[in-house]
Parts: sequence; C-alpha cells; structure tokens
Amino acid sequence: MRSFDALRHRTRPDLTPERHHIALLLVFILLAMLLFVFFSRSAAAGAHAREAILAEGKQEFEENCVACHGADAKGKGELARNLVKPPKDLTVITDANAGQFPFWRIFDIIAGETPVPGHETHQMPEFFARLKSQNFKPGYLPAHVRVLELTHYLESIQKK
Repeated sequence: MRSFDALRHRTRPDLTPERHHIALLLVFILLAMLLFVFFSRSAAAGAHAREAILAEGKQEFEENCVACHGADAKGKGELARNLVKPPKDLTVITDANAGQFPFWRIFDIIAGETPVPGHETHQMPEFFARLKSQNFKPGYLPAHVRVLELTHYLESIQKK
C-alpha cells in the first residue's frame, strides 16, 4: 500500500500552452452547443405556446361569438339578422385603427370594461360575467386568461 505522502508528491505534467488552448476551445465549443440547443428548444416552446393560445382563443370565439359575428368573424352569424344593431366585422379592427391592433381596448371591450354600441343591451350577452361564473370549475381557465386568448385570436385574424 502506498503512503499518503507518496500520493501527495505524485505530480502530473502541466498542460502545455497548446494543450491549454485546445482545452479552452473544446470547452467553448461545448458551451456554444449547449446554448444553441437551449435556445432552439426555447424558441420551439414559444412557438408551441403561441399556437396553443391562438387555438384556445379560436375555440372561445367559436363557443361564444360565432352566433352573431359568424365563423369568419365578418358579422354575418346566424343571429345577426335578428339584431337591432348588426355585429361588426372583427377582421378589420386593425384597418379601422391606422394599422395598429388596439389590443388592450379590445380586451376591455370583451371584458365589459369599455362600452360599445350594441353591447350594452340585452342583445350582447354579459360575456365576461358568464366567463367569471365558470372560474375555478374543472376544465375552465380563469376568465381574464380566456379573454386574453380571445383577444390574441382576434389580433391573429386581422385582414392583411
């Protein structure tokens, strides 16, 4: 058996400057590869999240808005002809606002915070109140999240 002192005095050859640079280069390459994998997965996750938000917003639209605004959101739903004030074409919001989608104003309209002609009567259901009544029920996201998804969906269907 070797003594502790014998192990302690064992020396290993130092890296030559060339080996040191090669080792640093390999560490740098490994780090760059790890960062590339991390950020490419992160970007893919972001794209997947965006798709999920738009899909859920579309589902919300189909369940709550299609009857009046139509499947194409142009205001020609089955119930549109029965309304005193015809529903708006939701695909031209950006055009009507100098090329900018007024995200938070639309959010406030959907959430019932900003009055819109036609929405203040019995003709436009208390949409946000209905969403809030479903808060914390199994299978339902909180109302404000659902309104955010719906707002993002409306932004995504604007005429180019």
